[in-house]
Amino acid sequence: MKILVCGFSSFPGAPHNPTEAMVRTLESDPRHGEAFRAAVLPVEWETSWPRLRTLIETLAPTSVVLFGLHKRAERLRIERVARNRRKLGQADATGAFPAGPAVLDGPEALACRMPWETVTSALRGASVSFEWSSDAGGYLCNDTLYRLAFNADALGVRNFGFFHVPLSDEAAAQADEIDGMPEIFCSMPAARIAAAALALVNELGSGTAAV
Repeated sequence: MKILVCGFSSFPGAPHNPTEAMVRTLESDPRHGEAFRAAVLPVEWETSWPRLRTLIETLAPTSVVLFGLHKRAERLRIERVARNRRKLGQADATGAFPAGPAVLDGPEALACRMPWETVTSALRGASVSFEWSSDAGGYLCNDTLYRLAFNADALGVRNFGFFHVPLSDEAAAQADEIDGMPEIFCSMPAARIAAAALALVNELGSGTAAV
């Protein structure tokens, strides 16, 4: 098992998380279970990281690729940095709130570790538009990414990164049901989101990708 790809479940303000649908698509790929594994993480302050850690300890991947929803993203957003912060007052899918403003007793920021030229080549080859970001927010996406970055070496994870996606076209069609939607937003076909994930799986699993 080389690669673990994770999306997230629904959460307040996002009843249709396109990264959960992405995982279901990946699970139908004939290589799933051998070349890579896909899983959905809960959007819960207390269980998201333990779930991911258990998956890593069980599957022993060398690369971990996380995908999450950002409703204001205009295209695929490559997150370069995890920050040691939590947005207080932000409820998770169970209604629970973060215990404090910091993720861990650690550095203010930790960089993601991916073969970036390989990543960008894979995305361009799949005709996926992208942008770069150094702010993964203060919600569960950033929280889980920071914990992964903090523990990657101890867990034997060589490459790890996070990719935010906009709403899928399919979810955007139900935007009237979603609270807190921006007045103007972008969307992406669900098939294109899955194509981005598979392109990364193909390149990272080729044996040539290295930091």
